[in-house]
Amino acid sequence: MNQSSTDQENSKNFALRRRDFSILVAQSEVFTCEVLSQLLKEQGYNVVGRAVEIEDTLQQIRVKRPNCVILESEISGRRSFEIVQQTQQSNHHTKFILYTSKPDLRMVASAMQMGFFGFLYASDGLEELYRCFQTVSTGGCYYSTGFMNLLKSYGVEVLADSTRDELNRLTDREREVLRLIANGHTANEIADQLGISYRTAINHKAHIAKKLELSSCRQLPRYGIAVKNYL
Repeated sequence: MNQSSTDQENSKNFALRRRDFSILVAQSEVFTCEVLSQLLKEQGYNVVGRAVEIEDTLQQIRVKRPNCVILESEISGRRSFEIVQQTQQSNHHTKFILYTSKPDLRMVASAMQMGFFGFLYASDGLEELYRCFQTVSTGGCYYSTGFMNLLKSYGVEVLADSTRDELNRLTDREREVLRLIANGHTANEIADQLGISYRTAINHKAHIAKKLELSSCRQLPRYGIAVKNYL
């Protein structure tokens, strides 16, 4: 079976089980939330709730445990990411799709490290959304055409899953150290900025290199520069 036939078969199978794929729509505007929910219902999707505020979103996730949340980044600014963090601590069942219409580079980079499974931009059509649901439902990660174009406009490449996993091994302090390395700071300068000893800075560098499976600390600057926007 060729790839085209496989894709068609997967699409057909997903269409048959849309009712088993529960969705919570969390958008910042009541009208947008209502319209999107209705469109999804008309396509046979199981929309189990709507929310326009961060606390309501969290409450509905706890109670309804949807398979998927389509979360607009503007629902509560950067606090929208708190929803993902809080949910992941106790619920590995729910997967998140990020929808954004007013992105900035830092927000995009943070989202791509936060554990979202889908990324959509305001310019995307409904077909992109449906393809995103299909991919996410099988455990994949989906980047829409609009979102990819957005990344290109920033000069950002999508992180490979392996690189994302590597960065997830680092603690917040280790990320901070790697960020300083990427900015060209020496171990002495890192120690001064973070208020730690030179030896502690050196140890951080060694631990980071080990976690990233680099052959030596000398490779850290190049690695750090490559992933700088995601730190």
